[in-house]
Amino acid sequence: MSDQKRLLTAAVLMAAVLFISWQFMGKISQESESISTQSTVEDQIIHEQTVIPEDSGAIKTVPLNTLSAKVYDDTLATDVIKENAPDEPDERIITVIIRGTGEDIVHAELTTYGGAIINWELPQYEDMPGAGEGRCINFNGNKWLDRNVVFETDSPDTMIIDEQPQTIVLFTDDEREIRYTFTPDHYGFSIESVGFDEMISIPAGILPVSELNVNASKYFKAQWNSEKVKDRKSNDINEVEQVGNVRWIAARSHYFAIILIPESFERAYGYIFPSGSEESPSIGIQDTRVNVFAGPLDYGRLRKLGGDTSRLVDFGWPFIREIGRLLFWFCTDAISSISNWGIKIIVLSLALKLILLPLTGKSFKSMAKLKQVQPKMKVLQEKFKNDPKALQKAMQKLYREEGVNPLGGCLPMLMQMPVFFALYRVLANSVQLRGAPFMLWIQDLSHPEILIRLQTPILGLHGIGLLAVLMGAAMFFQQKMTMTDEKQKGMMYMMPIFMTFLFMRFPAGLTLYWFTNNLLTIAQQEMIKRKLEKEQT
Repeated sequence: MSDQKRLLTAAVLMAAVLFISWQFMGKISQESESISTQSTVEDQIIHEQTVIPEDSGAIKTVPLNTLSAKVYDDTLATDVIKENAPDEPDERIITVIIRGTGEDIVHAELTTYGGAIINWELPQYEDMPGAGEGRCINFNGNKWLDRNVVFETDSPDTMIIDEQPQTIVLFTDDEREIRYTFTPDHYGFSIESVGFDEMISIPAGILPVSELNVNASKYFKAQWNSEKVKDRKSNDINEVEQVGNVRWIAARSHYFAIILIPESFERAYGYIFPSGSEESPSIGIQDTRVNVFAGPLDYGRLRKLGGDTSRLVDFGWPFIREIGRLLFWFCTDAISSISNWGIKIIVLSLALKLILLPLTGKSFKSMAKLKQVQPKMKVLQEKFKNDPKALQKAMQKLYREEGVNPLGGCLPMLMQMPVFFALYRVLANSVQLRGAPFMLWIQDLSHPEILIRLQTPILGLHGIGLLAVLMGAAMFFQQKMTMTDEKQKGMMYMMPIFMTFLFMRFPAGLTLYWFTNNLLTIAQQEMIKRKLEKEQT
């Protein structure tokens, strides 16, 4: 097998793996489905008890009928009758503004009716990038953390959290309390309840659908860390289920989540509850002191949050994940002064090309020499056409004399594959890329680039992307420069066409990276070619 055949084989294998990755791991745009935000969960009463080990620390045995009835009645009911309704005071709405570094990151509202959160807006994140509506993400499905009690409070109507943590205390006449503590530059709060059941829960439907053209039935899921990170899609949760002693439990969409982290102990018992198949799941944790994160799945913030919550950002398999972390660090920290993510990706391509320069230089030099010795190889093939063993020995001798490595052509592509897969995961799952523009018509690097939109999808394509076409053309010229066997001319045309089709479904950021890499490779090959020609003259 010639080096060109090996190179093409490696390319085909890469394409096959990419296609499988797209099918089972990637984020593929689907036809937009109608989204229902109204909860349809039916009340359930389960008469068994959840037996919790006595040596678990401080968690008591809690009947599941209590949990089920409590969660559904308190957090999912739309027509609530308050316990002290006859003498209830006027409702008060408390506005909370959490500030980060020089700008607001959360606008929230709490009500004294139930002590619940009724509004949680993230002003830095657009609701539907590309829709042109200009609204912000708002977690305002059902009332959060509703205790079915009317509270009073001495807190002011508006609290700005910008220098130090502040606490809102909600209390009742019978000395029951809810304490919300908000911290600057934190998408969330800690909540402590006194006099209530040891269960803090989030109802279904809180998280919104925040992306265009998604399959809503696969968009939401519950995820938790119990020895290892596990998850369950919303439409697969059919009954109340205790998921173990967890470090955290979360209801999530692709880019946003609500995470419950116990504060009384390192771990606590987590629960998932049935919800509508097209809405975020209902989750709960058995503790009276819980840290609640409600915001973007930002890898940097989640690492600071601890408890392996950073695993909520899927950077792929373990080996690929480590490469993805390095790529993410380079783009977010090493070149943080660059604000445009398209420029970041181009700089990343240049950096990786420089790192791999010694290896790729030797490889391309070997390929160029192999192309130059083609006439000698043809002579040997003609001379030993009836003696394969003799031909093999003669070819090996020729390779040694000319300093040619027939396997060298595969190395650059093999070295690029782990980086390619890792970058794919980073671009597809980093909230920083969500709605991130590059230039001209490329206004979202996390989605496929479309210059000409099709009225009816063809083979899953919603449009034609110019960047993918340019990438395919660059790949064609790159292969043409290194082709050593005229018999492979058909593959030289087929592979770029196939890869162009494939890349039209990948995030625009990934296509930009591969296109830039192809251009740099062509330039490097041309320089090596000229250098060898000078050496021979």
